Amino acid sequence: MKSLLVLLGLLPALACAQNGTDVYLMRVTSANGIPALSDPANISNKTGYDNQPFFHPSKPLLYYTSMMPDNQTDIMVYDLSTGTRTQLTKTPDSEYSPTVLPNQRDLSCIVQRKASGDQDLVAYSLADPNTTRLIFASQKTGKIGYQAWINDNEAVAFVLGEPNALHYFDLKAGTDAVIAPQIGRSLHKIPGRNTFSFVQQTGNRWIVREFDPKTKKLTDLTDSDPDSEHYNAWTPDGMLLESRGTQLWAFTPKTKVWTRVPLPADLPAKKISRLAVRDGFLAIVLDE
Repeated sequence: MKSLLVLLGLLPALACAQNGTDVYLMRVTSANGIPALSDPANISNKTGYDNQPFFHPSKPLLYYTSMMPDNQTDIMVYDLSTGTRTQLTKTPDSEYSPTVLPNQRDLSCIVQRKASGDQDLVAYSLADPNTTRLIFASQKTGKIGYQAWINDNEAVAFVLGEPNALHYFDLKAGTDAVIAPQIGRSLHKIPGRNTFSFVQQTGNRWIVREFDPKTKKLTDLTDSDPDSEHYNAWTPDGMLLESRGTQLWAFTPKTKVWTRVPLPADLPAKKISRLAVRDGFLAIVLDE
């Protein structure tokens, strides 16, 4: 019950009720197989909700959700090479969970409609954010919270319900299949594999699982810490990171061992939630 209440309290629809958060960027190297972190910088740098970072896979850009003065959210872009921030979306609706599609021309978001409260999966053209297309409507699937892509036609999504569930979308076939119930908010393509990872509650355990869309097979990878909020992210070389309170931990699939990752001394000792990784960089979300 405690885990369920935490989960419900942090859904995108309730972001305006959350505590303020900041997005920090750090440099990453490797020390004996464990990430070595340095040079933390608050890149969102304002009071209020700044969250859900996502790196562009090939450009030095980081996208994140930012609460505006009217409690509506838009997508911001941080340029790693210049240190500048730009507002990407400017709409009356609220955008969450920015995710660059594999085609790298579009950014998918969860759009919370101001008029109806629906949460739809929508693609924005990165060249012209005013150009959009509806991918899946919540009136058909249920309210969508988060998403991850394996290619331009296949995605998994966190869909709100009783219980919340993992859905698999095949855009080419136009299908929506329920894969697993009672899942957490971290959905990721696994590096080097055409599969997804997600976290699922089973009894008192939270298990990181792998879903193969081709075979529909589910495989257990490791346990997520039962007292954490089950936020994780994969490094490009296949290590799984997980936030646990004010700590960061790393899991190596080959050794099947969790190891605590040392944090920079000049990083504020505050609760860590969401994570995003790319070559040489880690973005983390800290409470204000």
